[in-house]
Amino acid sequence: MVYHHAIKKSRQFIPIAVIAALSSCAVSPQLVDPELAKMREELSTCRVQHSELLAGDKTIVDGLAKLGSQFTKIESELAAMQAKAACPPVKEAPSDPPISIAALQEPPEPQKLVVGRNEQIWVEDLQLALPARIDTGAETASLDARNITAFERDGESWVRFDIPDPTQGNQLTLERPLVRNALIIQANSEEPERRHVIELGIQIGNIRQMAEFTLSDRSHLDYQMLVGRNILQDVMLVDVSGVNLVALPRSIDKTRSPTSGE
Repeated sequence: MVYHHAIKKSRQFIPIAVIAALSSCAVSPQLVDPELAKMREELSTCRVQHSELLAGDKTIVDGLAKLGSQFTKIESELAAMQAKAACPPVKEAPSDPPISIAALQEPPEPQKLVVGRNEQIWVEDLQLALPARIDTGAETASLDARNITAFERDGESWVRFDIPDPTQGNQLTLERPLVRNALIIQANSEEPERRHVIELGIQIGNIRQMAEFTLSDRSHLDYQMLVGRNILQDVMLVDVSGVNLVALPRSIDKTRSPTSGE
């Protein structure tokens, strides 16, 4: 009896315990409202962002469409420009006649006069041929002159000098304007020699020129005249193995020309 009474009494307490447990599990309204509000706020934010994304996509689509239209327009303009710029067919130009090799070659240099190591030089002022040594090592030509005297004429410097005539044995006097004075250094002397320089008209073969000569006593030498580079340059070549290779001009009286040996 006691056992059954205890069981019965315990059964009466079970519903009360269940109700108490369920009461303890119920959610309080104070806890639900803030969470719900937060979720609603987040949902609203998502909707705004979604709207903005949709608007941005529309802007991009519109921009791409606009660019496509611009590209189409540019392609049309380029096609039109290419059509205008098309060149007409080029007509073939008449071919030039062939150029000969000879026409491309430079013209030959004027033929130079070949002279020997000794020659007869015609002096126009004397109307006389004088024996000369041709010397490519000498810069300036030299003339055998005696009794050299400098003087003035009408305020200008002149020179008077005598030249031995090899055909007659006498001396011929000449007066010429002084061109300048030159210092000449001889191979056998260290001291320079001051010489007067004059101009004379001379002729060698068919070449005539006005040439400068220094005046000097050449009585101790074999030749009355020395022809240097100032006369030879650009117009003559020297063959040192030859003598008197150039004939005097035909118009010259050869009877007045001395015969000179080597």
